[in-house]
Amino acid sequence: MYAQRLVSPLTILGALLTLRPGDARGQRAAPNPAPPAVVTTGTGAVTLAPQRAVVRIGVSSHAASAAEASAHNATLLRAVLDTLVRAGFPRESLQTLTFGVGPNYDYANGRKLIDYAASSAIRVSLNDLNRVGRVIDMALGAGATEVAGIDFDSDSTDVARHRALAQAFAKAHEDAKAVAAAAGGSLGRLLELTTQDQDYSGYGMALAASGPMLESQVPVLPRDVTVRVSVQARWAFVPSRP
Repeated sequence: MYAQRLVSPLTILGALLTLRPGDARGQRAAPNPAPPAVVTTGTGAVTLAPQRAVVRIGVSSHAASAAEASAHNATLLRAVLDTLVRAGFPRESLQTLTFGVGPNYDYANGRKLIDYAASSAIRVSLNDLNRVGRVIDMALGAGATEVAGIDFDSDSTDVARHRALAQAFAKAHEDAKAVAAAAGGSLGRLLELTTQDQDYSGYGMALAASGPMLESQVPVLPRDVTVRVSVQARWAFVPSRP
């Protein structure tokens, strides 16, 4: 005869109370919600008078072969450089930006070869802004076929950037305080801050032209250099106490 073991009801109840859902292996407590925060952005801009102009001058040529196109382009480019050197620009201050040669095809007639084209571009930096138009005329007269553009620059852009950053942060801070107050609380500590530079407005002045279009000195008006930045800030939000 087998002996029976009796289990008390109190023992069963104690076991059920001990095995709570949170104690099951593999279960995790729900993560705490992220604390409330205020995110704002601000922009800043500082304008400078230009101190320097950079002119991008291009030379292109065509021929029946790649070698002939390249040789012709080199001859024209050398003439442009010699002209600028005689005008008082040191040869080491004239920089070659690009050079390339390749075929031209007529795709409308079965990719028929037309000719070969060679192109090159140089960069001329001028501290005398009144000479920009004259330099363009000299380059086109010596054989240049294109003026791709004029950039204006300043030696004080780093200082201007710091001032613009201060402006941008101040705007973001003021907006954050206003948003926090409107939401019924106050602004806490700064949690995160990022910055982003924008293009200087003195860059990229379009002046695409060829020799026949510029037969007399080109009137070029200097353009101000504007340094623009933006910031994004994240602040802790402190709710008001009831």
